[in-house]
Amino acid sequence: MSDPVSELYLDLRSSLEPHLEALLTRHKDAAAKANWSCHEFLPLEAFRADSRRHRPLSRAAYAAVEMALLTEVNLPWYTTGLSHGLRRCPAPIQEFVRVWTSEEDQHATLLETYLLLSGNGDPAARARARKAVMAAGWTHQLGSPFEGMVYTAIQEAVKRTFYLCTARACEPEDPGLAEALRRIAKDETLHMAFYRDVVKVHLDLDAGYVQPLAAVLSRFQMPWSASFAGDFAERQAYVAAHGGFTLADYYRDVVQFLWSSWGVDRLAPRGKDARRALVQLRKYRSVLCKSVGRGDGLDARPESEGAAGTKPPSRVTAAP
Repeated sequence: MSDPVSELYLDLRSSLEPHLEALLTRHKDAAAKANWSCHEFLPLEAFRADSRRHRPLSRAAYAAVEMALLTEVNLPWYTTGLSHGLRRCPAPIQEFVRVWTSEEDQHATLLETYLLLSGNGDPAARARARKAVMAAGWTHQLGSPFEGMVYTAIQEAVKRTFYLCTARACEPEDPGLAEALRRIAKDETLHMAFYRDVVKVHLDLDAGYVQPLAAVLSRFQMPWSASFAGDFAERQAYVAAHGGFTLADYYRDVVQFLWSSWGVDRLAPRGKDARRALVQLRKYRSVLCKSVGRGDGLDARPESEGAAGTKPPSRVTAAP
């Protein structure tokens, strides 16, 4: 059981507001240069010509895209949860949440419209799944604004890697879809960079912030685990087994990447609770590394669809 986090490390430091404002300005400038609209990535010409050029995606590719879509549709709940949890934060953080929402809003629209225009999946079943996800809502157990920054940094890093893995898997089947997925990944990269660097400026100010960081990273779960209820583990394993996001990807492109970005190995906190948290965090990474080495969980990739007994999830709405 982890030690209670000191109140000193719960809130974001108001003294860092100029740094946070600079991060917000950097993000706005980068986003403006990369401005985009959904119609740029949709197969509109094929739709207008009533073309059959778009072959249905394989079950595995569709499962990954649908998993991303049903995660993105919960954006209103994510915004509500973040806004509530960050209401005491400096103004640049609150503004970023609004900017983040406006940029995330296109993701579900692009994915749903692409699937509709390309004739993939069962639209009625997908609509029912969307409604079920939205009705379930989303809540979090984050205890402080700083924990919220750590969580969202990890979440956006996961989403970036998930989209890039899915794009790679979809490329042979539908290059247009792969391009759209990579474009969404660029958004996630910019979002991750903002949250990552908010965490970093606090760690640079006081290494004691490693205590709430350790609490979040060691128990991290994506919000999609709630979105799919009992079906989540089945979906996740199926996607991983067919070239999608794996435990190895999580370890390398999320945990290791952020670990290096935050300079965790260089942290030297003075408080005993923070030092103990750092020890536990290192143990967590070691266990994760060993799991990847053994090929546990998500990292099992069979040579063929039946090699590991990975049947398609029962509620994936792709056509047979």
